[in-house]
Amino acid sequence: MKNQELINKYKTPFYLYDIPELKKRVDMMRAYQKDIGLCYAMKAAPLLAGYIAPYVDRLEVCSPGEYEICLRDGISPEKILVSGVNKTEESMKRILSMGGSAGLFTIESPEHFRILDKVSKELSSDDSLRCFVRLTSGNQFGVDKSTLEELCKNVIDSEHLTLVGIHFFSGTQKNIKKIENELTELTEYGRTLSEALSQELALEYGPGLVIDYFKSDQDTAESLFRYNESDLALLMDVVERTGLRNSFREITFEYGRYIAATCGKYYTGVADVKENDGINYAVLEGGLHQITYYGSMSGMKVPPIELIPKQEAAESETGEENDSRDYVLAGSLCSVNDILVRRISLRRLDIGDTLCFNLTGAYAATEGIALFLSRDLPAIVIRDINGSEKLVRKHTETNIYNGGYHG
Repeated sequence: MKNQELINKYKTPFYLYDIPELKKRVDMMRAYQKDIGLCYAMKAAPLLAGYIAPYVDRLEVCSPGEYEICLRDGISPEKILVSGVNKTEESMKRILSMGGSAGLFTIESPEHFRILDKVSKELSSDDSLRCFVRLTSGNQFGVDKSTLEELCKNVIDSEHLTLVGIHFFSGTQKNIKKIENELTELTEYGRTLSEALSQELALEYGPGLVIDYFKSDQDTAESLFRYNESDLALLMDVVERTGLRNSFREITFEYGRYIAATCGKYYTGVADVKENDGINYAVLEGGLHQITYYGSMSGMKVPPIELIPKQEAAESETGEENDSRDYVLAGSLCSVNDILVRRISLRRLDIGDTLCFNLTGAYAATEGIALFLSRDLPAIVIRDINGSEKLVRKHTETNIYNGGYHG
């Protein structure tokens, strides 16, 4: 459907996820890293899990809830990496009750080792749990090298666990120089650790490649699936230079934002337009509770936004397309901080116009403060692999979660 047809049918605000674009993105990435596995970190957009599963080697989940989403979407437990810092006996028993010993598990602390060793023993299965031990990058995730080496030995000695390799992720939106420094260190450490353990290891690594939400050439005709493709080429050059493949028997790169960002759009209507002290304000149906951009600096930067006038056909007759002015784009929350963009030049806005925010496939639908002010959740529309749109979540009230406990 065209934009106006989508707006008329599904009513703003809503998210649109384009699965053909998502597949093109994954195909492009596969072409670069042919001998390196591809893992989707589903926290970036959980609703894409079932759609992307056929195109990636595995999915990383960080909570029991994400694991259950995968199973409901028909994803085989063998394709799931169970990660996350908060593993409990209860949560791991539940996961094992649903998926058995299939899949992979991360160990991020001595307590995680104890839990996984215990619940695996209680499973009474001949199959052991296959585990990665996570190396910290200097924060609450994973463990330091001395603890990692001790845990690796404990896993090797366990009758119920099997050591697969090491896991490392230090954050998102990293530049190539930082990635090269990390891979250089991992290359040396992987070689040293394998020799110490007398065992070849696998590596699960999150490059955290950049998605530039604010590039000046964001409105080019080039399809979004190639957005920031050059960084992927640079990444593979780094892999070659560091000799990473020589230190690990198998390598998987884990991406969330870099895979999902380009397949999503967010449509929101203009609810009000006014001028205060010479400044033009457009109040939108949505706000920071429904869409966030990493690095937006409180609206100081401008993401890719497309204006869809309510009277598209009348533009050429009225000449209004030439009537451009600067606007502050504010959301619907009762907060002075609910500013999506502090200055953007657009054709004169009217109540009922629609703004389409691009590059919202990752985090936009889940990272906001969705329950604040009891605003409804936007609808979610999927454009499936065949190009047909379908509604997968209707506009949903949130007031039922914020009140009504006294009747």
